[in-house]
Amino acid sequence: MSYRSKKRWAISSGEALTRRRIYLLPNKSGIIFIITCVLMIGFGLNYENNLVLFIALFALSVLITSVYYSYENLRGLSISYRESPNNIYAGESIYIPLYLNNADSRHNVRELHLMTGEGPDIFIENTPAGHNSQLTCSCPRRGYFEIPVIKIESLYPLGLIRGFSYCSFDEMVLVYPKPVSCEYMLQKEAGVPVSKNDGIRSTNTHGNDEISGLKKYTPGDSVNLIDWKQLALGRGLMVKDFSADDAMDMYLTENSIKSRELEEQISMLTYAVTDLTRRNIQFGFKFREIYISPGFGHEHQQRILKQLALYNNSSI
Repeated sequence: MSYRSKKRWAISSGEALTRRRIYLLPNKSGIIFIITCVLMIGFGLNYENNLVLFIALFALSVLITSVYYSYENLRGLSISYRESPNNIYAGESIYIPLYLNNADSRHNVRELHLMTGEGPDIFIENTPAGHNSQLTCSCPRRGYFEIPVIKIESLYPLGLIRGFSYCSFDEMVLVYPKPVSCEYMLQKEAGVPVSKNDGIRSTNTHGNDEISGLKKYTPGDSVNLIDWKQLALGRGLMVKDFSADDAMDMYLTENSIKSRELEEQISMLTYAVTDLTRRNIQFGFKFREIYISPGFGHEHQQRILKQLALYNNSSI
């Protein structure tokens, strides 16, 4: 079935299943069962065997009863989408939190099977009136990820009739670019307007500023800042720590990394942004048409990663 057809037949988040949205069809075992009953009826009529006719009609009555119980099993079931997951990167799995509820609290939904076709299915043997669950989907690309249509299926009670429906969600999940480890260097962008009243200053500035001390070398620090005298004295790799009024003019740009391929640039810059945020360093961001003034912290990181995730992306 096409994706468009599934969306047309699907219920929305939180909507209860009714007779208009529950579909009942015999599965493979059910088709074999029906064919067997028809053959038995033909045999009984041809040979006037009342016992065979009785067994065949009894089997058909059981099949019809299972249709009713299959419908009643799904009637009133609703699936709601919980809070949106955060900090999802391309190539990772996304866990979709779901809340399953039953309008008729007198009975539980049995042998419930949920699937999307984009990850492992989940099977819930006995679903109470309120039940939390989650589905797993893979996110291969950056940008907005549309939660796939969920197929709801049950073979209760005898495994002869397949009751099924679909549930769709309008929510979108933002997927950040996949980070690729790399060496990077902050740039001092001339002519870029920078506010000097925001937060702490970057410790990666160098030039004619006064040295405020030494700190241990970490990946991303400029090689020019290494204090070779300290290394010669056996004190390990130490870099000069500067303090200056213009420390906030440091930017992460496409010249900060050694790559010219767009997707690789975006992945490397994602790693650099995450690393700088982890080290609590203030920096600005300038990449092609994207410009974000200097800042630091988790919110600053999310603003940058959102712009990178949506840059030149057809899923915007």
